[in-house]
Order: sequence, then structure tokens, then C-alpha cells
Amino acid sequence: MPIRADALALERLLQLQSEDSSLDRSRRRLEQLPERARLEKLEHQLEELSSDADMAARNRDDVARIQDRLEGEISVLEQKLQREQQRMYSGQVSNPKELSNLQAEVEMLTRRRGGLEDELLETMVARDAAVSTLQSLSSERNELSSSVSELSSEVARLSGEIEADLSAHQQARDELKSRLSEELVALYEKIRSAKGGVGAAALERDTCQGCHTKLPAREVERLRAEGGLQRCDNCRRILVVP
Repeated sequence: MPIRADALALERLLQLQSEDSSLDRSRRRLEQLPERARLEKLEHQLEELSSDADMAARNRDDVARIQDRLEGEISVLEQKLQREQQRMYSGQVSNPKELSNLQAEVEMLTRRRGGLEDELLETMVARDAAVSTLQSLSSERNELSSSVSELSSEVARLSGEIEADLSAHQQARDELKSRLSEELVALYEKIRSAKGGVGAAALERDTCQGCHTKLPAREVERLRAEGGLQRCDNCRRILVVP
């Protein structure tokens, strides 16, 4: 049975199409927000930077532990060296062999202390570099974190505006849909689904606004004379003829 639709219903159908097109545009805008893409990029950079900063902090702590160990070893060695030197110069050791062994021990301890001090110096330089690297990364991370926070707020604001717009268009769509027959809406939505989101189009200047095909004058006259629900012969969308 043919679907019947008067001029008012067809006008409402065009309005429904307009609301659907607005909804589609708003959804695409929400999904494709340039600010959201930039935010995701910055968040990825922040994640990598945080990982680098954490690694730098671990490196600093590792070097600090090495420095503490070396300083402890040097302190113990220094105390032992002082004791041996005191024995050697106190005159308490008179046995030549024992004195020679004591002198060799002092020389060995002195060399060992020198080696540890060289290692400590290198470690202190490495620690300064590690601290400097961590400070630089932490500063960069703080700046980037601030940028992420600001952009996140902007994305939330824009998303809120778009969602409010979506809500308004959805409400208008629901109101229009309630005033149309289920059969007409079902046909429209079926065509819209198959035709890239456009199920109904107006005829303007003898041209279908759905596929932009210009209709012959005789065809336009026939459509106007028949009235009611019409379809574009080219794109098969519902054609609303004024």
C-alpha cells in the first residue's frame, strides 16, 4: 500500500532531515575535535617524558648509593690507614720484618684510598649530571603537564557545548518524528541509511538537492501535479516538491 504524505508531513520530513544532518555534523565534530587529537598527542608525550624522568630519578638514586658506599669505604679505609701509620711512626714496632710488612700495608692502603677517591670523584660528577638531567626532565614534565591540564579543560568545554547542541537537535528531532507516520519515518530512515545520511531532499530550481540532478521541466510539472510522496528517479531519495 502506497505511503501517503501531505505537504505538511513532507515539510516536517525535510525539517527532520535537517535535524539529522545537524546531529551527524555535531557527532563528527565531537569525534574529530582537533583539540582532542592534540590532547592525545600531548598525553602520549607526557607519558614518555614521565617514564624518562622516572628512569632519571632511579639513575640518580643508584649513583647516590654508589657515592654513599664509596664514601663509607674511604672513611673505614682512612681510619685503618691512620692506625697503621700511628703504629709505624710510634716506635712500638722494632722488628725489621714486621716494620717492612707494616710499611707495605700502609702503601697498599694509600693506593687503595687513592683508587677509591678517583672512583668517588667520577661518581660525584656522574651524580651531578644525573641530578641536572632529572631537574631538566622534571621541569619539562611540569610544563607539559600544565599544557595537558589546560587543553583537557578546553576539550571538556568544547565537548560540553557540542553535547548540549546534540541534545537540543535530538529533542527537536524526536518532536518532529512524533508528528510523522511510522511508515513515512521508516522509509525515510531506510533511505537515509543507504544514502550517506540523506533520506529526503528538496527540489530547488528543478534540481534534486540530494544528488544535484536537474530534472526536465515536464517531469517537474508531473511531480507537482501528482503531489504527495515522490522519489527522485536518479538517487531514489524522497523528493519534496514545492
